Amino acid sequence: MEVAVSGGTNILSLDVLEDVKVVEVETEFGKAVLEVGYAGGFEVALLRRHGINNDIPPHRINHAANFAALKKLGVRKVIGMGSVGCLKSEVELPAIAIPHDYIDFFSFATTVNDRLEHVTPGFDEKLRSLLIDVAREVCKKRKYNLLEKAVYFQSRGPRLETKAEVRVISSWADCVGMTAGSEATVARELGIGYACVCTMDNYANGIRGEEVDYREIVRRAKVSAEVSLEIVSGALRRLLM
Repeated sequence: MEVAVSGGTNILSLDVLEDVKVVEVETEFGKAVLEVGYAGGFEVALLRRHGINNDIPPHRINHAANFAALKKLGVRKVIGMGSVGCLKSEVELPAIAIPHDYIDFFSFATTVNDRLEHVTPGFDEKLRSLLIDVAREVCKKRKYNLLEKAVYFQSRGPRLETKAEVRVISSWADCVGMTAGSEATVARELGIGYACVCTMDNYANGIRGEEVDYREIVRRAKVSAEVSLEIVSGALRRLLM
């Protein structure tokens, strides 16, 4: 098994894999619970980052254990899926973003605890290019805007950002979320290629005067999750054929 998908809350309602079995993997960073199944006849791992029961808030996700477990299963590439807040008022929603860079000041996610080592963080460009190719086709058909480059700002969570925070980070980044930076960092440390598909379902707090409500975010994200999964499924077919 070479490829995995990492998804958030809304992936729980989607049939991503067939013939699924739950696998518990012990790692030096703790235990991780994964699902293994088939997509298009190929074996794929699925990481539900908030837990199978959707009970792990973003600041308590054990990213090191999750990705170490994927590596133990032989995974070499991971496609992330997630919902983000849009930081740019000129972007018309709904939209899909394929981030090319990220800012993560606060999560401290790492697998490096017992040695001195510095990695250069980033997304896997080959995997990102593949996602863009598929996303162009899907977004045209679905009438979604596509951002082929975007800077992702990771906040700590679980709360959303204040309007003042959004005013600051909107000058640095295009979207804000709570997990992709951490996943990209630990993936790079473990030698796993990682890139992600982000659905822009709402404007961040205060952008276009919008008041952000978590329940409304979830409602919109459920609609866009199917578009995201269509992109991911297309990318999986190309990777595994």
